[in-house]
Amino acid sequence: MPEKQLKTKITAVAMMAVVISLLHYFTEMRQVYYHIFYRELYFLPLILGGLWFGLKGGLITSLSITALYLPFTLMQWQGFSPDDFDKLLEILLFNIVAIGLGFLSDRGKVEEEAKREAEHFAREQAESANRLKSDFLSIVSHELRTPLISIVGYNDLLLDGIAGKLTEDQIDALQKIDKNSKRLIELINSLLDISRLEAQPAERKEINVSNLIDEVKTETMDICEQSGLDFVWKVEPGLPSLRTDPAKLKIVIKNLISNAVKFTEKGKVVIDAHKKDGGIEIDVADTGVGISPEALQFIFEPFRQGESPLTRRHGGAGMGLYVAKRLVKTLGGTVSVDSEIGRGSTFHVLMPAGNT
Repeated sequence: MPEKQLKTKITAVAMMAVVISLLHYFTEMRQVYYHIFYRELYFLPLILGGLWFGLKGGLITSLSITALYLPFTLMQWQGFSPDDFDKLLEILLFNIVAIGLGFLSDRGKVEEEAKREAEHFAREQAESANRLKSDFLSIVSHELRTPLISIVGYNDLLLDGIAGKLTEDQIDALQKIDKNSKRLIELINSLLDISRLEAQPAERKEINVSNLIDEVKTETMDICEQSGLDFVWKVEPGLPSLRTDPAKLKIVIKNLISNAVKFTEKGKVVIDAHKKDGGIEIDVADTGVGISPEALQFIFEPFRQGESPLTRRHGGAGMGLYVAKRLVKTLGGTVSVDSEIGRGSTFHVLMPAGNT
């Protein structure tokens, strides 16, 4: 309890006890006081003292009221008359009420403190586990990626003929080594991406969506050209600014574009940013193989992909859509998909305008 608040409460309880006690000593008010409230007004400071200050505070309050009330009782003493006996019982009741409420208050505070400590301990344990996980992934990343990169490098040199001419069987074996090594590196990078997502909070700022789409277009130029697909970029004029983390939003769009390229043999990919439901929606549509209704149920889960010949051909860790959904959720938006087998898929990312 803050010191200023504590002093205020102590003053309030003390003033109530003194004012109520003084009512006994004013002859003009005594008769009215007897008939209306008698001594029950004392329960107000006693209840507050017990609830606010616990057992110790309740005991001090009850003893203070007893000290104020006892002189008046002795002044009116009639030799153990029924009225005197009632007064003694009331003094005892004052103390029981104050001590009982103080005990309950302390017990509640102890339980609340224990709950806070348990939550604090659980939070520390979770943070410690996250740190250990991040450290573990960092170490694993270094220890696995370093030799893998060397394997890929030497494998490329062998494929280039640095050790002499290769037979067709040797080339085939080296190409399989290259393919699977790169898939393993992709898997390791995906695991590290998840760790970073959990550790790094969103850094929001006002962005121009049109400029963001232009940056994504530039940064994905290589993958777009290599795919052999037609890319169409649409941005509705006059889009409002968006308060979000541009780096994370770009990762979302890039992952969706990469997914579209992976599952589209021919046709086009359309990236379309427009207003919707008071926010901004960014669609990534393709003319690929589409997603079955069964696969739509788990398409955003980690390490899962819809079954198709292209899945087996291109491989992948199955993390792109999972990472995209996690990032969109972190940014306060939603992601959904419409798809039909053989007709392609459209992923919708809806970001509320003015998102904080």
